[in-house]
Amino acid sequence: MTPRPPDDERLARAALTRIVEPGDEQAGHALRTHGATTLLALLQDPHEPPLPGTGPRRLAGWRHRARTTDPHADLDHITRLDGRFLIPGDPDWPTQLDDLGDSRPLGLWTRGPAPLRTWALRSVALVGARACTPYGAHTAADLATGLTRHGWVVVSGAGSVLYPVTVVVQARCHTCGGVGIECPVLAAS
Repeated sequence: MTPRPPDDERLARAALTRIVEPGDEQAGHALRTHGATTLLALLQDPHEPPLPGTGPRRLAGWRHRARTTDPHADLDHITRLDGRFLIPGDPDWPTQLDDLGDSRPLGLWTRGPAPLRTWALRSVALVGARACTPYGAHTAADLATGLTRHGWVVVSGAGSVLYPVTVVVQARCHTCGGVGIECPVLAAS
């Protein structure tokens, strides 16, 4: 099956994930006010007036990143990884995220065919410190095991060696035959 070409909204949101920080309420407000395609166009044009409520340094950073983003390449890359970029309105979009208002994610970069919307209905986050103790890692593993065996989807953070709780949680979820979702801080790269 040939993937359908991305629409303007999806392209703009993919680009915006490279431009603004996740959860940025000012960016979310601008998105709600202008829409994704118009906001992207405003950020790509250095002659456009500043966005109300956005400081000059923040706007300069957004505009700098807007000049170098390539959403077509990002969407092609995630497709090659058996992934997709979900946006609000997609059938699999977890509508629970809409409760975040202007902090709602611009989109979600996912891999695999998982029914993300359904999984989000019964999920729990396990997070920890960068420098957890052996007791902390043991406790996180026990929690992940118990939650997974009771049918919960376990969501954890950045997943690098700097976050040992995430590594332990993900490993335990997968060895129990459960589901662990790793939520990277940045867009797919």
